[in-house]
Amino acid sequence: MKRKAFADILKERVLILDGAYGTEFMRRGFKKSPEEILIEHPEAIKKLHEEYVKFGANALLTSTFGANPIKLSKIGLESHHDEIVRNAVRIAKSVSKGALIFGDIGPTGDLPYPIGERTFDEYYENFQKTAKILLEEDVDAIILETFTDILELKAAYFAVRDLSKDIFLIAHLTFDENSRTLTGTDPVNFAITFDDLDVDAIGMNCSLGPEEMLPIFEELSKYTHKFLTVEPDAGKPILKGDVVEYPIKPDEFAIHMDSYWESGANIIGACCGSNPAHTSKISTVIGKRSPVERDEKHLFAISSPSNVVNFDKFIIIGERLNPAGKKKLTEAMRTENVDYVVDQAREQVEKGAHALDVNFGVEQTISKNFMSKSVASITYKTGSPLSLDIQTPELLEFVMKRYPGRPLVNSARAVEDEFLKRADLMKKYGGILLALSMGERVPENFEDRKKSISHILDMAESVGLPKDRIIFDPIVLAIGAGADARETIKTISYLESLGLKSSFGLSNVSFGMPDRSYINGAFLTMAILNGLSSAIMNPLDEIVMGNLKASLLLTKRSQIEVEKVQGTDELLNLVLTGAEERLLSKVDELLKTQEPVSVIENHLKPVMDKVGDLYGDGKIFLPQLILAAQTAQKSFEKVQKLIPAGGNYGIFVIATVKGDVHDIGKNIVATIVKSAGYKVLDLGRDVPSEKIVDIAEREKPMMIGLSAMMTTTAPRIKDVTDEMKKRHLQIPVIVGGASLNESLAKALGADFYAKSATDAIKYLKTLKIS
Repeated sequence: MKRKAFADILKERVLILDGAYGTEFMRRGFKKSPEEILIEHPEAIKKLHEEYVKFGANALLTSTFGANPIKLSKIGLESHHDEIVRNAVRIAKSVSKGALIFGDIGPTGDLPYPIGERTFDEYYENFQKTAKILLEEDVDAIILETFTDILELKAAYFAVRDLSKDIFLIAHLTFDENSRTLTGTDPVNFAITFDDLDVDAIGMNCSLGPEEMLPIFEELSKYTHKFLTVEPDAGKPILKGDVVEYPIKPDEFAIHMDSYWESGANIIGACCGSNPAHTSKISTVIGKRSPVERDEKHLFAISSPSNVVNFDKFIIIGERLNPAGKKKLTEAMRTENVDYVVDQAREQVEKGAHALDVNFGVEQTISKNFMSKSVASITYKTGSPLSLDIQTPELLEFVMKRYPGRPLVNSARAVEDEFLKRADLMKKYGGILLALSMGERVPENFEDRKKSISHILDMAESVGLPKDRIIFDPIVLAIGAGADARETIKTISYLESLGLKSSFGLSNVSFGMPDRSYINGAFLTMAILNGLSSAIMNPLDEIVMGNLKASLLLTKRSQIEVEKVQGTDELLNLVLTGAEERLLSKVDELLKTQEPVSVIENHLKPVMDKVGDLYGDGKIFLPQLILAAQTAQKSFEKVQKLIPAGGNYGIFVIATVKGDVHDIGKNIVATIVKSAGYKVLDLGRDVPSEKIVDIAEREKPMMIGLSAMMTTTAPRIKDVTDEMKKRHLQIPVIVGGASLNESLAKALGADFYAKSATDAIKYLKTLKIS
């Protein structure tokens, strides 16, 4: 089906998508993934498709959710990739009876650099292989669902869209009860990032029941003009006998569907724990309703994976990631020292920058790989959105495609060829454009700038780039070279009168002058009094920052408050900011006056406890948690070497249970526990129950950690706990994973349930080392 024809259907009626496959096959006695079932029992796939159509689904998902090459390689089926994908589509089509076929693509299960090892390009190539086959098999749409990281989702989006401009494309993220994805993205961030892209529908599925998911869906619906899709779970799983079940029955599930329709849903389905009976009830409630019209809010904002910066308040954009005049930064870029670049970024964020301008100097000497790694590291580790000050079009396009969020692009002049090329990049990759109020020549006065602004607005309108995606630079020139700063102020006032946002490079005004801080501060005050929206400036300059605060106070304006989570704890500051060497130095100082055991017990461990609390309270997110753990680990290792033989902080055995190849959660917990000073024995993924118990019996750990991402593998936890009982092993077991909750954990025989990655440390603290 053509993309436009699909969109026309959604304008007329709400579609009913089918329900779960993996959990439903488990309920029917199958113990393997849908992809494996498709090879061994294709008739079972066909039968479930038939039932969904019979019970009211007018859209079917192909059984290809886990059929991307990276995911298939984890269960030894990569060589069957082509066969699985093609047959999945053909089976669905054979029983569709007019139902639309959605080619289903799920995530890899691997985190992106710098919190994992996967690169954008690895994701892209992986998803494109699956998308190519789905397109060849002529699916009606492609849905990207259950993604937990915005960069991986963007890679999947581009992998599909670069192959076809005419396929209807749907993109989903999965949120927790705190309205965040695994790597910290909220629904507003998702909306503004993907609203810029050429995707047809956005939405969410999995992890939450219909009641818990609704407010998150409502928030998403406010900030996008795209079609909306939704697939809640049938509640949190529970154990009945030896079978995992979901508590929300079809009648109760369907009660919530009116609310989703009222919030603008165009496609409604169900996820884990649902079955054809749920689909039947959804179909009965929704019927053939037309969709509800929505009012969309526009946010003038940029973002990183975990942070949205809204220009409705004054925005400080840090200027110091520019190698001009900075020998150490120049050398760091030449030697591709990403850590140094991140340190410079972090220092500005600590001093109050809301976003950071990144300039790579002589771009022809910098590799694409270093640029993309630097951008990913800064955004994930500091949480700061970026202004991409990259002038080479090919390099700018490369980085924009791989940017994990919505960037500011710095910049384009009012020169037709230059501006239109930038506008094309903005429309393809998203973001906000910083447009310079100048043509080919430097403007002499306000009138020159005014003409350039008018020309930019005309060009933007001609290519369909909305003015709420453009911020104007009124052009600051050096007063030491004879420029009149008042012409810039006039331009700011003019932009304010037109309702347009403005930002400039503050330090340009004082170039070549003495007392630069005072000049910069005074000029910033003048600009703010006339309506300046933002400034690219030095947040480390206390004089300028003081002027800024006073100016905002006088104009009764405000800036975004940067929440300081560190407080006054020096060690906590060092851990959260990734200052590994400084932390080691501080530990050396402590060791001069205290015993190694005291340093661990009274300093390092309490710090990691605080980090865990911050994560649990939603003050920091997964990237910052992993950074803190990695930073603390070397200090723990250094001190532990000084403790006499026999002195230890206990063993922690961890594994992903048999049949489960997902190891993101397991790897995160292993990192966090190791950073807290414990010896971690990581047994890997898909580990037989007997092996786990054998190693526990031999090593006598303080605790065993078991991860089960899939509902189909959750019962393997009980296999481990039952085997431990047979052997009379009294070792506490903690479990975690998307398929679990506290009641299910207890029913499976576990002692503790880990809702978050840091819970393992919390419970380990309650145990005595044997």
